[in-house]
Amino acid sequence: MICPFCGKDIPNGSSMCPECSCSIPPQSPMRSSISMTTSGGNSGIAGIVDKLKAIPARLVAKIAFLIAILCFVFPFVTISCDASDALNSFNETNDEYSFEVTYKGYNFIFPSTIDEDNAKVSSGWNNSSSYDDDDSDYSSDSDDKGSRDVSKEDPDKRLIGVVICCIVGCAVLFVTKYDWLPAVSAVLGFAGIILLTRFKSTFNEKYLEVDGASGFSIESLLDIDFRFGYSLCMLFLIISLIASTITFLIEKFRYDRQF
Repeated sequence: MICPFCGKDIPNGSSMCPECSCSIPPQSPMRSSISMTTSGGNSGIAGIVDKLKAIPARLVAKIAFLIAILCFVFPFVTISCDASDALNSFNETNDEYSFEVTYKGYNFIFPSTIDEDNAKVSSGWNNSSSYDDDDSDYSSDSDDKGSRDVSKEDPDKRLIGVVICCIVGCAVLFVTKYDWLPAVSAVLGFAGIILLTRFKSTFNEKYLEVDGASGFSIESLLDIDFRFGYSLCMLFLIISLIASTITFLIEKFRYDRQF
């Protein structure tokens, strides 16, 4: 049988535990068997929880949320294009028409921060900005023949939502009074992942859709690359979700054992 006080194995029918010297109340065989089974089950769960306790999950979750926010200062998306062949067929020149525009995460939240420093443009765009003849009219600077001007778009609500999820999720982890609060952080981490995934899946529709384009459109030549800022943000949101979940499980089990 198992001592109900120290958990050690003791001879069946003992009235006193030889390990802790506590008096053992009489137990029926059925009750003793149930006690042994229950104790064994709790021991297995307790072992798993003890291993999880070795992980500073709450601290990891806090740091992951903060790094996810920091990722917004890194390059998020790069839009590049090499339209030399296509545009030279219009202009009958041999100029190089290429550009690369890199946006950081905060650029989509604060579009007014986008300026010429975001772009690397070849000299061809400046050398020949327009093409005219009797049948067509092309301008590389025309607002209605290329992608939308990101600097004129409204702040991206999805990325604002990601930042809010990170801030609130991290703040909640500083409150230790309630054992269910880490679950809130886990939910916020998951919500941030969904919003970030949604940002990527609808990026072309929101920022590259052509309004009223006619004739040649440079959009068909654009190459979209989601950079390391986006990838790091997604990675640390996943880490924050896992760490918050582990924190919740540890503290919930500790609370249950008190009763």
